[in-house]
Amino acid sequence: MQRIILDVDSAGDDILAVLFAAAHPEIKLEGVTTVTGAAGPITQVTNVVLNTLSLAGRDDIPVHAGAWRPIVGNSKADMEAPVHFEKRLTARFGERLRDFNPPAPEPKRPASPGHAVDFIIETVKANPGEITLVTTGPTTNAAMAFLQEPSLPSLLKNMLVLGGNFTTPGNMTPLSEYNIWADPEAARIVLNADVDKVLVPLDVCEDNRVAESMLTRDDIADMTAIMTDNPVVNMIRDTFPIYIDIWREFFGLVGFPMDDVITVALCFAPDLVTTTEPLFADVVLDKGVARGQTVAYRGHQILPGGEGPKTTRIANGLDGRRFLSIFKAAMARYERTSAPTTKA
Repeated sequence: MQRIILDVDSAGDDILAVLFAAAHPEIKLEGVTTVTGAAGPITQVTNVVLNTLSLAGRDDIPVHAGAWRPIVGNSKADMEAPVHFEKRLTARFGERLRDFNPPAPEPKRPASPGHAVDFIIETVKANPGEITLVTTGPTTNAAMAFLQEPSLPSLLKNMLVLGGNFTTPGNMTPLSEYNIWADPEAARIVLNADVDKVLVPLDVCEDNRVAESMLTRDDIADMTAIMTDNPVVNMIRDTFPIYIDIWREFFGLVGFPMDDVITVALCFAPDLVTTTEPLFADVVLDKGVARGQTVAYRGHQILPGGEGPKTTRIANGLDGRRFLSIFKAAMARYERTSAPTTKA
């Protein structure tokens, strides 16, 4: 059983990651923490998580609201760009956009008291060597926790960080992936921390080389045909076709990439990915197109640099077919009338 804290910004695949972590028998979800990111303000992000856990029947899982802004960030217009992304798609998708990041209804329960950073620190300190911190949005909460409690990296079991890009073009600038770009200063703190971590970049999530890992309309049809009394699968059927269409037509992918779920799955199935050897990874903080670029120190360079812990393994390959099977098996556990499926 892998004990995790899941830190999310409640974009589409974060919802699936929360459902996956709440259902999988090899995961104990100690709590979900929220951070402002691609889905909008911290209230929206937190309410989405609360509603998602209610759908899953897991109102027992604590949810703590966290950072409402990045440590430094970018221009106001640039930071708001992902939230207003749908406005660029109105002419193409029309009414179908109503299911793309809609305002979250009032949840059945409030968020747990206490800031996300305090929850992370207190939980990890109370369980040294037991907790994996999984970040699937900007790393602001993790960075602030490390700044507030310098011993924290040594007390974690490990980290799984969704972010960066190396061979695949960025989705914010040609050089930068959203999670790192949204708070580069935080990402630098996290990647420079002396804790074993796996960095999951766009290369193994949002690239057609890993097409077998992406959710398609056929996958949704297969799940709904088999899982006939499943409220979670019904939500996926109703909500995610527009995500599939956008990622196909705007980003040129064969389906909806499951970045966040892949990252969570590595806590119990690390062999889903191949990785580099442990190395030092850093982040470009300069203004301009390179801001938020993730840099891996490999090879031999003349100029000095790269003085940091070699504790980051970068995922560079994925068994997409096996991953998607694991995801579907976890969703089958929400079936009301059938015995849960545990194998993939």
